[in-house]
Amino acid sequence: MAAFLNNCRFIPTAGGTADWVYSSTVGGCQSPALAGAIDGRRYKFIAISGDLTQWEIAEGAYTAASGTFARTTVLCNSSGSGAAAGQSGAGSRISFAAAPNVAIVGVKEDLISIEEPNGFTASQMAQARANIGVTKKNYVINGGMQVSQENGTSASSASGYYPVDQWRHEFGNAGVVSAAQVASSTPGGSPHRIRVTVATADTSVANTDYSVISQRIEGNRVADLRFGNAAARTVTVQFGVKAPAGIYCVAIRNGAPSRIIVGEYTIAAGEANTDVVRSISFPGDTTGTWAFDHTIGLELFFVLMAGSSFVQSPNNWSAASSVFATANQFNLLGTVGNVFELFDVGLYEGNAAPAFQLPEFNDELDRCQRYWEKSYDYATAVGTATNNGVRGSLQNSAPASYGAGTFLKRKRVAPTVTLYSPNNGATGNGFDTANRAASASNVGETQYMIVNAFGIASTPILYHYTASARM
Repeated sequence: MAAFLNNCRFIPTAGGTADWVYSSTVGGCQSPALAGAIDGRRYKFIAISGDLTQWEIAEGAYTAASGTFARTTVLCNSSGSGAAAGQSGAGSRISFAAAPNVAIVGVKEDLISIEEPNGFTASQMAQARANIGVTKKNYVINGGMQVSQENGTSASSASGYYPVDQWRHEFGNAGVVSAAQVASSTPGGSPHRIRVTVATADTSVANTDYSVISQRIEGNRVADLRFGNAAARTVTVQFGVKAPAGIYCVAIRNGAPSRIIVGEYTIAAGEANTDVVRSISFPGDTTGTWAFDHTIGLELFFVLMAGSSFVQSPNNWSAASSVFATANQFNLLGTVGNVFELFDVGLYEGNAAPAFQLPEFNDELDRCQRYWEKSYDYATAVGTATNNGVRGSLQNSAPASYGAGTFLKRKRVAPTVTLYSPNNGATGNGFDTANRAASASNVGETQYMIVNAFGIASTPILYHYTASARM
């Protein structure tokens, strides 16, 4: 399909078989430039001679610098030598005796019909979905940063910390930064975002210094992207960010890791520390090994700092295992008080992305609980002394008692289960009238067994738990 221009009609510099080069505008019509012709975009145009004996419909790209429409594909013409149905199929240009009248047109194939199939390319389908705000799916989980089961709004300066579910803040440098979920409305309508704040600067970036926010996406979730073979799909990462001016990087890596691509985006001086939305498209990787099971299928990075050990050139797939930035990456840790905020993140198939759509909270919570869950109420911190949401197992015989429990959601793999006393939050304990040592065994994807030091016969041993199946 080709683009269209309103009321664009002109006289080219000459006839013959050459491409059409704009010379003058037909009266009452618009020139290509005035009609908004875009450099490099394909258009269809009809050329008609002054005596109406010669005509040709062709398609080709527009070159703004020279005002040229290339006669790349001749669809049909007065000599019957076009490539369209009813023509000879040769697609040959005719030679116009004099400069004709050329107009940009839309033909049947360029019109959307609900009565017959439309021959959209993958890129056109992606753009159509973006135009009306519809997409196949967002491959990112918790892109609205609204679910934070483990840590709530608590900030931490620990590497490997999850300020919200699925999003990990990891770093290694001489500075100190804290990460947290904060309440701040986003352009996409989420009430939350991730905020990283520099408490201690690191102005000298060593070759192994880095700071990233990343999400690991399960292979089952991204299998339809077909990475690793010739059918690999283009993807677009769209996200909101608030940060100091500079060049930043986004990267996609496989789980091995052995394949990676890096893209750059710029926060201009006038955009510094304001909410902006950015979009970067990446071609699908046609080689390498990409997991399509319950292991890491794809890892998405947002880079805050990167030493020379982690950099490569942008926009090309490489076999590197430990890179995620370019040499242009801004050093967020260069100044105390610098803040980086990430929000409204989406990863979509195709080279265009729709406006961010905030999922229902409960739907997003369900997706997050495949990887991490707790028995405590959502807003209750892990380790709190409370019986709300407590689990129990009836003690049956000394010297140890056994019981079974069921997870809220099936886990990606058998998770790591940690028990807590509801009496005082002590780890590795249950409680009847006193704390009793307790642990989980025979853990599967849906259930687990509780083993505890025997306390009081026919009395429930109570406990809270967390279950982590994170990648």
